[in-house]
Amino acid sequence: MIEIPLVLIGYGNVGKAFLKLVLEKKENIRLRYDLGLEVVSVLRRRRGCFCEEGISLPEWEEPAWEAGLDLGRVMERSDPGVVVECAASSSQTGQPGLGLMRAAFAAGWHVVTADKGPLISFLPELRSLARGKDLRLQISGATAAALPTLDTALVSLAGAEIESFEGILNGTSNYILMRMEEGLDFANALAEAQDKGIAEPDPTLDVGGWDTAAKVLLLTNSLMEQDLGMEDVTVRGITDIPVPMSEEAAEKGKCIKLLGRMKREGSTLRLEVKPEILEAGHPLFPVNGTEKGITFQTDSMGRISVIGGRSDPRGAAAALLKDLINIYR
Repeated sequence: MIEIPLVLIGYGNVGKAFLKLVLEKKENIRLRYDLGLEVVSVLRRRRGCFCEEGISLPEWEEPAWEAGLDLGRVMERSDPGVVVECAASSSQTGQPGLGLMRAAFAAGWHVVTADKGPLISFLPELRSLARGKDLRLQISGATAAALPTLDTALVSLAGAEIESFEGILNGTSNYILMRMEEGLDFANALAEAQDKGIAEPDPTLDVGGWDTAAKVLLLTNSLMEQDLGMEDVTVRGITDIPVPMSEEAAEKGKCIKLLGRMKREGSTLRLEVKPEILEAGHPLFPVNGTEKGITFQTDSMGRISVIGGRSDPRGAAAALLKDLINIYR
C-alpha cells in the first residue's frame, strides 16, 4: 500500500468535485490500485484547512478553514505527495499557479493540474523542473478534461508519428452550434447554455475560440516537445455564424463544428481554430451537445478517433483523479 498525501489548491466547482470524487472512490482506489489517497489540505486564497489524518466525507462541504494557511506551511507539516492544482491563473503571467507549481517541485511533490494559465507560457520550464527532481507533471485535466487526448497520443499511439490532429475541444461552443442548427440564433443559444450552467457568465474564452486554442497549444507543445505560444495559433470563434448557414448545413446532412487543428507542413506546424462544415462521414460529425472529440492522423496506425468525455466539473475532476492514479501505476 502506497500512502499518498494530497493537497488540493482551488475550491471552485472543479476543486469541490475533485474532493468529493476522491472521498467517494477512496476505498475502491485502495482495493484496485493499492493506493491510499488522503486529502490532508484544501487551500484557497488567504485561507485553508489541514488535517493530518485526511479530510473525511462528512467534512468535505464545510472544512474548518484556517486564515493565512498556505502551501509552504502545509508542505512543512506533511510528507511529500501530490499537489492537485485547480487555481484560476493568468495566461500572461501564469500566476498564481506558476509559483505554486514551482514551490511544489522544489519541495519534492508531484503536480496534477487543470489550470491552463501556467502551462500556456511556462510548460517547458515546468517540465524541466519536474524532470530535474524525478517528479511528474500531469496536465490532461487542462487538455479537454475527461476526453483522453494526451493519454491516447502518448500511450496508445506510442511509436507512431502524429502528422496532424483535429478536435472539438470545447463543449460549450459545441452545444451552442447544435442549438443553432435547430433554429436558435447565437444570442438565444448562448442564453440557454448559460441558463443550463453549460456556459460561463462571461463566455468569451469559449465562444471566441480561445479555450480551444489553449488546448491545441498545450497538446502540440506536449506531443511535439515544442515551445509555441498563443501568438502561433490562428483563432476564429463562433460569434459571427449566421443561423441560415447552420440550418442549411443541417438540411444538407452536414454540420458546423468549431475545430482546433495541428498539422505538419514541412518542417513547421500550423495551429488554428475555426468553425468548419463537416460531412456526415467525418469521424467528429456525431459529436453533439457538450461532448468533445479528437482525431489523430498517424504515419503507421492511420486515423484514430476518440469521442465523448463528460463536460462538467465532475468530468474534469475525474481527469485529475486519473492523472493522479497514473503517476503511481
